[in-house]
Amino acid sequence: MSRTSAAIADLLHKEYDLPRDLATEVSTTFLTSYRRCPDNPDVPLAQWRIQLWEDALPSGRKHLAALVYPRWVEYRTRYLAPSPEIISMLQTLRLQYLLGIVTNGPSASQWEKIDRLALGRFFDCILVSSDLPWAKPDRNIFYAACHYLGVRPEECAMIGDKLETDIQGGLESRLAATIWLPLPKDLRLMHDKSLADMGGLAHPDYIVESVLDLPSVLPLMTSFCGQRCRPVQERRGSKSYIPKTTRNRQASYNRFLPDVPDLYSSSSNSCDSNGTMDSQ
Repeated sequence: MSRTSAAIADLLHKEYDLPRDLATEVSTTFLTSYRRCPDNPDVPLAQWRIQLWEDALPSGRKHLAALVYPRWVEYRTRYLAPSPEIISMLQTLRLQYLLGIVTNGPSASQWEKIDRLALGRFFDCILVSSDLPWAKPDRNIFYAACHYLGVRPEECAMIGDKLETDIQGGLESRLAATIWLPLPKDLRLMHDKSLADMGGLAHPDYIVESVLDLPSVLPLMTSFCGQRCRPVQERRGSKSYIPKTTRNRQASYNRFLPDVPDLYSSSSNSCDSNGTMDSQ
């Protein structure tokens, strides 16, 4: 059980007098339903999540859904928030690399998470699959990220926690490196693949047990594209620089999206700097 689910189970037991076993069952049932369908485009995000809590709560306690939901948001944000050590690492990595996020999931829920955690300040591009025609492991979403960053696939590294989407997609896209960060056991889903499950089809270049180990395995900047790369800070300081996201579909930099399948051979992927992509 995740820390958020455990905290909600504790809340239901201590503040609302649900038996401990029932409180755990309710929290687990909500989590299962939420992971299966985190968003419903036909209703507001909060309304959909409150409905999931109502469905999970027993008869006679369904009125608690509206009370539990904001506490769940509070706990979820707290436990997902990057630690001071991770923030320091991201700030250090930004000095040498362009950074991007490529994440699968419904647009509203993914952007809510990105905004609540204030992740935009660290990344040069953010792509959410539901804003696009593709999701990981489709190579086109990786090519789109490379286009945003202004790098070729072979000048980019993929960091992710799922072999079947992050690592497989990175390998099929012929990125410079794939780095697997296995999830802790309490956060893994039943359908998450192991190395044995993948049968050697998605073997990462590196495996790290902690996100803080990333600087020790990331290829050096010059190993991506040698002396042709413009310094990262020089690029960010140019007048033409702007962080790019899939949220703003009207932006001029998103006009290329229908033509992304041709990006791999496109001259638009000129080498300005090197990049790394992270998954969420």
